[in-house]
Amino acid sequence: MLEICRLTVVESLRRRLTLALFAATLLLVGLTGWAFSEISRLSSLQGVERLMQFSLLLLFLMLLFTGMLALTAVFTAAAAVAGELESGVAAAILARPLRRSAYLFGKWLGLAAVVGGFALLAGAGELVIVSRVAAFAPPQPVAALALITAQALLMMTLSLALATRLSAVTSAIISTVAFFLSWMLGTVDLMGVALKYPTLLTVGEIGKILLPTNALWQAAEYHLEPGSLIAAAQGLGLGGNPFLALDPQPPAVLIWAGVWAVIVLGLGIWGVGRRQI
Repeated sequence: MLEICRLTVVESLRRRLTLALFAATLLLVGLTGWAFSEISRLSSLQGVERLMQFSLLLLFLMLLFTGMLALTAVFTAAAAVAGELESGVAAAILARPLRRSAYLFGKWLGLAAVVGGFALLAGAGELVIVSRVAAFAPPQPVAALALITAQALLMMTLSLALATRLSAVTSAIISTVAFFLSWMLGTVDLMGVALKYPTLLTVGEIGKILLPTNALWQAAEYHLEPGSLIAAAQGLGLGGNPFLALDPQPPAVLIWAGVWAVIVLGLGIWGVGRRQI
């Protein structure tokens, strides 16, 4: 299993698609530094207003960052699993005394090392650049990075599970659509909170159960926001704004995200076990 993990890391880092997505994400990190540098140079705001300006810009750019990470995760996982199953490479590997569950779990470990490691390094690089350029840092960067990385790992797990039964392109597309659908349902949930409309709240809660990636983003978002921004938004009644998180996520939601990943990985193991190879 550990050998499968090692080979998965090596193969993933060799793929042109993975390298292209890594490069695009790093480009976004560089653009973040440039944007903060320009605003820091041109803005005339001071004190709390300047802090809020930087906070909102960081939230927007980190939202784009999570989108790039999601694309990296789903396409890397789909290519790593479906490609081997379709080409016959997996059949040669599984001809040895290796259980299919060990094969898939080894794949998951290798992909988690690549995706999780890149998410942590790139995210930390983005926050360090912002801190150096604009002398601004979110209140809880470690917790925020951990949640953003967890979101990427959830997307990777979903794409890997789908790739045991579908083609690489189909798995990646379905996972990508699910990611953005989760964000839309999270927005519906916030609208339900703002309008106090039970139906919207129910739809939003169902979205959190089906795919809790947006719940993880909202939790990370809360850790990126300074207290002054949260207080100002609450005073203005901006509780339904999809780009702000004014309350922390309940622990049950975060626990469910971990349980969800285990269930989906289990379905992937079941899927590869029933597949004719």
